[in-house]
Amino acid sequence: MKWFLIIVLICVIMLIAMGVSEQYKDKFDFYSNLKSFLNQFKLNLSFKQEKITDFLKNTQGKKYFKQFVLAYEDYLSTDIINLNKIKVLEQSEATELENIIKNIGKHDAKNEIKQLDTFLLEIDNKLAKAQEDKNKLCPMILKLSLLFAIGLAIILI
Repeated sequence: MKWFLIIVLICVIMLIAMGVSEQYKDKFDFYSNLKSFLNQFKLNLSFKQEKITDFLKNTQGKKYFKQFVLAYEDYLSTDIINLNKIKVLEQSEATELENIIKNIGKHDAKNEIKQLDTFLLEIDNKLAKAQEDKNKLCPMILKLSLLFAIGLAIILI
């Protein structure tokens, strides 16, 4: 019975570690989807509001990016943006993203392209940071959790 409980403890610790490391993967996925979204926006600057809503409905993405798309759709209809449901974003990142959303479509085509290029550079920087965190922290969290679980199992034996 003791061995069974130790194995269960190790499994629970590893599941928690996998959940923690998942947030880094989700953040990377969010920024890569956001980059492709802004690139599509850049290619189709002549969007009218009806076309934007159709474009948003056809946009694919995982859970947090889908929440971003829903928040953007709400913004188009109510002029109120709420990105609090996107848990992978820090407050400063959410504020930056709100500013990006509010500034899209406010200028002529030439200035809009310049602004989207600036936004894309910021997103590239965040994407590179998210990629680095994902590649560095996810394996480290899993390895340290495994070592912790094995150490705890040894102590309990």
